[in-house]
Amino acid sequence: MSDGFGIPQIMIYLSKMGLKIAHVNQEQEIIELAFHGDHGQWRMIVGIQQSGEVRKLMLIAPHIGTVTTRKRLECLEALMAVNYRIAMGKFGLDLDDGEVRLEEVIPLANNDLTFEQFQLAFGAIIQTASMYHSLLPRIIYGDLSVQDALQRCEQEFFQEKRQSEPASTTLIPQEVTGAIDELPELDVNDVMAEVTRLFEERKE
Repeated sequence: MSDGFGIPQIMIYLSKMGLKIAHVNQEQEIIELAFHGDHGQWRMIVGIQQSGEVRKLMLIAPHIGTVTTRKRLECLEALMAVNYRIAMGKFGLDLDDGEVRLEEVIPLANNDLTFEQFQLAFGAIIQTASMYHSLLPRIIYGDLSVQDALQRCEQEFFQEKRQSEPASTTLIPQEVTGAIDELPELDVNDVMAEVTRLFEERKE
């Protein structure tokens, strides 16, 4: 493991943000977090990607949704539209099983990342996942057009934000400001298989 920014620093940052950690793999440099809110349970993976001398921060929200044969083109169009809208992160699709994930990989300049930079990147991913969690179900089961589904997601998110308490100093919505201890333990083997596959894709 290289010296400098790594799992210990990420754990400190997460603690400062008031977030609880579900699992840590020091060897693989992976941290798992589990969240719950009005929209059910979901998880996030934070880790370090090493490629030669270059180290990168990896933020992944797996299993955001699933694209099936039903309204497949509309779903893909919606995901591309979101990718065009957001400044950080991108939705990706696993062509084998249709899994949709949200991810961002950030190069660590001088092998370092400030708390403010980490907070901004983490908060942006959380906000995007919270805003568009219901996008595909609205299209597949709600029979909404892509444009209408996008507008509904965005309108409801900002309406909920306005109705909540005054904005905090972070970009993280109230519903996900704490992971719960009673969530079932995540399958580390599944997570590592996913991370390994992502690393291989990045090398190609």
